[in-house]
Amino acid sequence: MADSDDPNTSGDTSNLSDSILELTTRMTEVLNNARTPAITTETSVASIGIKLDGSNYALWSQVVEMYISGKDKLGYINGDFPQSSSTDPSFCKWRTDNTIVKGWLITSMDPSLIGNFIRFPTAREVWDSIATTFFDGSDTSQVYDLKRRVTRLKQAAVSLEKYYMVLQGLWREIDFCRPNPMECSVDIQHYNRIVREDCVYIFLDGLDDRLDNIRADVLQIKPFPMVEQAYAHVRREAIRQQVMNIHDTDGLQGAVLASKALTLSTSAHGKTAKNRNSTDGKKCSHCGNQKHTRETCFKLHGYPDWWHDLQARKCPDGTGTSGSSGTATVASAEPHLSLIQSPAMSTDSPPNFNSGISGLALFTSYRDADCTA
Repeated sequence: MADSDDPNTSGDTSNLSDSILELTTRMTEVLNNARTPAITTETSVASIGIKLDGSNYALWSQVVEMYISGKDKLGYINGDFPQSSSTDPSFCKWRTDNTIVKGWLITSMDPSLIGNFIRFPTAREVWDSIATTFFDGSDTSQVYDLKRRVTRLKQAAVSLEKYYMVLQGLWREIDFCRPNPMECSVDIQHYNRIVREDCVYIFLDGLDDRLDNIRADVLQIKPFPMVEQAYAHVRREAIRQQVMNIHDTDGLQGAVLASKALTLSTSAHGKTAKNRNSTDGKKCSHCGNQKHTRETCFKLHGYPDWWHDLQARKCPDGTGTSGSSGTATVASAEPHLSLIQSPAMSTDSPPNFNSGISGLALFTSYRDADCTA
């Protein structure tokens, strides 16, 4: 009888197949249980510097969309990553990422708005509900407000950079509310060129009058510049004026200081001259001499003791000389000629004027007599 007809052999083969199948099943279960769960490093709190408050949806949506796109999760709000079945192996990862994106949207809102959107199960539903609530492409009142703000905006002495940034923000919101509806590439290019020219006109019109010269220069540039190029030209002129004003201010301050110093010097000189004139203006009504008055006149009230001692030291021989003939001394306050007898001549005999100038001292004086008894 052949081996294949042996019932014991058939039983062993059947048992071996069952054992292999059972082992394979257990190995699959072990591998599934040992699979490491996906670990995400993302946090549900996004570092977005702007919060939705109901009036800034255009700006908020662009900032949030850029942030989510940078995290490679934009598909959770635009529908590229739809919800998978709960039995799908990738469902756990989808649920985790969806919760993270939803958390980003919720935490970037004003607390008063969170209750209106927290109940939506997916991030896409939250995103679409916010757009429906705060934005309508046909909202003409919003477009009108943006256009009005652009046309009325002026620099008004603020920095050029701030004025330009405010304009750029308004233009972006207008573009967001009124996207270009054209489809032909030629028409789109022509339309964009017209819009760019309008932006240059608006930018130049709002500048301060001190930049009027550079405004005319920008309008003469060929080909007509974009608003970024116009801003660069105006900024260079604004910096030049700022530097020149600083130099002018330094020169003006120096001139003011010099003027103050001159004023103080003139004032001090005037006071000194006034004091000197007030002193020199004294005149005695008794003797007619200067620098004293009638109340202190020695000729009227008498000379003090020290006066004679002083005159004796100056004129010890009473002749107006200091011991040697021919020395001139001060005799009076008025110009005049004086003849003083020489000490060698006799005081008993009258002077002999025919003997020439021997023994005589001839001099002129402008001061008071120093040797008057």
